[in-house]
Amino acid sequence: MKFILKNLKSFIQNEKMIFLLIFICIITSSFIINFSYGLYQNYNVIKEEEESENYNITIDINDKSNVSKEKIKKCVLSISPETNDKIIMYSFNLEIEPFTEESNWGLMRTDFTIRNNHFHPCEILYKNLQELGNWQGGEYFNEQQEINGELVAVVHSINTISQDNCFTTPLTTRIEGNKRWIMVQNKEYEVIGYNTVYSAPLIPFESLDEDTMFRDFIYISFENPITNAQYKEVKKNFEATFGDAVTVPDLDIPEAEIIYLYNTIILISIMIAVLAAINFAVLYRYILSKRTKTLAVFRICGCTKFKALGMFLSECMMIAVPLFALTTLIYDKFVLPKLGKHFEYIESAYSTKLYLLIFGIYIAATLVVLIFMISGFLRKNIREAKEER
Repeated sequence: MKFILKNLKSFIQNEKMIFLLIFICIITSSFIINFSYGLYQNYNVIKEEEESENYNITIDINDKSNVSKEKIKKCVLSISPETNDKIIMYSFNLEIEPFTEESNWGLMRTDFTIRNNHFHPCEILYKNLQELGNWQGGEYFNEQQEINGELVAVVHSINTISQDNCFTTPLTTRIEGNKRWIMVQNKEYEVIGYNTVYSAPLIPFESLDEDTMFRDFIYISFENPITNAQYKEVKKNFEATFGDAVTVPDLDIPEAEIIYLYNTIILISIMIAVLAAINFAVLYRYILSKRTKTLAVFRICGCTKFKALGMFLSECMMIAVPLFALTTLIYDKFVLPKLGKHFEYIESAYSTKLYLLIFGIYIAATLVVLIFMISGFLRKNIREAKEER
């Protein structure tokens, strides 16, 4: 160690220009590697929403008189296509005669999805009826029937429920052979399908009167766990449309901004580190070329190639490690805050772990390049080394 420090002192005193170039090389490398990473991340930051365990949002209706079909349409169509594509069911309880809150007729519901800014049938509802063995035949209304608001209905099979609980018969207006029609909102609907679950008829949302009111709650089901962005959008749109007439529940969905450690930028950092290490090695080789006589004496005195390699590497690391670390500290404390005024995400791209990774990449690249260079130099005999001077 004493000889290493002596060599280093001699190097600084006798080769000021070379030492200055090495000094500039290391400082510049530190700034470039750190800044290139931050700059890359500034333009490639990804905000990924953490998913909750919630698939559904149930919005309470406080004032049914202010929750109409017209407002519902305005609200759900204002939600982005990206979010609507993830919603597999909008479900509402209707406030229409005779299925009112005051009557004993129970509930009548309507279900739909939004695709391409149009109302579509709720496919998941139909699929569940089939898979659970509750579909009794006929057809469920299709996409075109929902979009056009055609007067078609799916009703409860009258052969599988008592007359007191089945509303198919009381709503029936006429029967012609195997065809049946029912009356809803003073409009005659043709029955096209039968099920054994819903005692009240299912009809297309778009077939309802524009002033139709809704009661109890609004149920929204997502295909995947709800993200924070999706929840915020739904909450914002429903509260903006209905105000105090509805209550959107609070969901605990944490938001996490994850800065991804791209393989690309790691490769870029490695390339920059290797180029910087090559510059360092070229400059240091010039110093070694002036130490051939000293090296010859060491070899005669029993200094092995591995010991000489370790000595020269230690000398290089005593220059590179503190300089790179000090430059990184200056970059983080003084340069980065100023860069943050011009690059929005650059400050959030860094962490202690990230700085250690960059430092490790630089030191590893420098060691590898120096080992190859110094080993190659040591393999040459003293006479060849002298001839190269």
